[in-house]
Amino acid sequence: MLAKKREYILYSFYDRTGIERHLEQMAARGWMLEKMGRFFWTYHRIEPKAMHFSVIYFAPASEFDCAPGEEQQTFQDYCAEAGWTLAANWSQMLIFANSAEPPIPIETDAAVQVGTVHQAMKKNFLISYGILLALSLFQLIRVLLDFWRHPTDSLANPGSLGMLVLWPLLALFCATEIAAYFLWRRKALRAAKEEGRFTPTRGHRRLRLVYELLTTVSLLCMFFSFSTQMSFIFAGVFVVIVALEGLLAGLRHLMRRTGWSTEVNRLVTQVLSFLVAFAVIGGVTWGAFRLMQDTPWRETYTWQGDEYDADPIDLPLTLADLTGQPYEHVSRDRLETRTFFLARRSCKETVGQPQKQLTLWYEVTDIRRPWLREMVVRDYLENTGDTFSAGQIKFTIDWDWVPEEDPGAWSAGAAYRQVYIDDQDGHRKPVNTYLLFYGDRIVELTLPEEPTGAQRAMVGERLGIHI
Repeated sequence: MLAKKREYILYSFYDRTGIERHLEQMAARGWMLEKMGRFFWTYHRIEPKAMHFSVIYFAPASEFDCAPGEEQQTFQDYCAEAGWTLAANWSQMLIFANSAEPPIPIETDAAVQVGTVHQAMKKNFLISYGILLALSLFQLIRVLLDFWRHPTDSLANPGSLGMLVLWPLLALFCATEIAAYFLWRRKALRAAKEEGRFTPTRGHRRLRLVYELLTTVSLLCMFFSFSTQMSFIFAGVFVVIVALEGLLAGLRHLMRRTGWSTEVNRLVTQVLSFLVAFAVIGGVTWGAFRLMQDTPWRETYTWQGDEYDADPIDLPLTLADLTGQPYEHVSRDRLETRTFFLARRSCKETVGQPQKQLTLWYEVTDIRRPWLREMVVRDYLENTGDTFSAGQIKFTIDWDWVPEEDPGAWSAGAAYRQVYIDDQDGHRKPVNTYLLFYGDRIVELTLPEEPTGAQRAMVGERLGIHI
């Protein structure tokens, strides 16, 4: 039989009524609260019995305190004399237990009760939820703008689609918590003033459970939609963040036990949190660049100042296939993404030459939902022009797609060639970038030189079918 158990908590910080009722039910089942944390509470086994619990909010307290302050200790002694024993505490929340029947209430003034709850909420949680709400709305606007400008890129990217789900969920959760608290507070202040009674709180456990389930489902969908290398990034980031969060929590606990002051504990935790965040961002960036390649730890060598692969990965189409010539110095990259809507594979090959490098790049997008085809095609054909920034100066390069005279040479239903437009005289300069349509497959590729008829046919043969 287990002597201890941990429980994941879904109660709102201010929901004292729900917390007290839950702890009474746990005591009746033989579990007594022992320790509290941000997400988990720890219980130890007792004989099942009726217990009363009182949640008190003590604003001067902090999760960084190594011991109760003088004022808090005096308050706890006063409660002990009335039969209330401190069961556990976290941040500004103190939870007292009493087996007497009926117990002497700790707080009797409803206005004071509402005031202490608000002081504790202002100190940490309202600020945290407000910052999260602002951040989630900002990020939601950003991803919506990206989706509006380039819907195909967003629909092909599991990360972008995940953010389109996660940021609204987070914004809704924070807004609900803040709005629900202030609605309760307005009602509670009126009841305390007019009737002298404390208004029971009401949390949103079901909403929070739905939010966390949807968040988990979204993250899992993102994970399984990524290619193997991106899944490694995703899983690695998650493991590192959880491990570092556990390390910081353990450090805070150690500093409290060894008697460091609240100020030192807070300062050290904040500095380490910043360093950890900096290390995580740097590590993720470095890992992303490495793992975006199919074999991240592949062996490379340097020739004429550039790196090439000792054993290049296989690609559906290479420059050697197009030219019929073998190349000694080759570097290849491949990146795959897959969502419910689209699947995309991007490939790049760079060949070293004595005079200059040759580069082949292509991106193959498969439309997995036929009803999206018109929108995706329109996005490819109408989203022309590139905008760049250099400091405060922005400049635009205008380009367009011009239909190829013979798409059949590519074995395609339609084919286009990219042309750059001169701002001065409107002259249209063709380049060797092409857009090819094969039913529900779209191929965009850039060649080092204008292809021959045989090379066009090979592109259609290698990329026009499902790979």
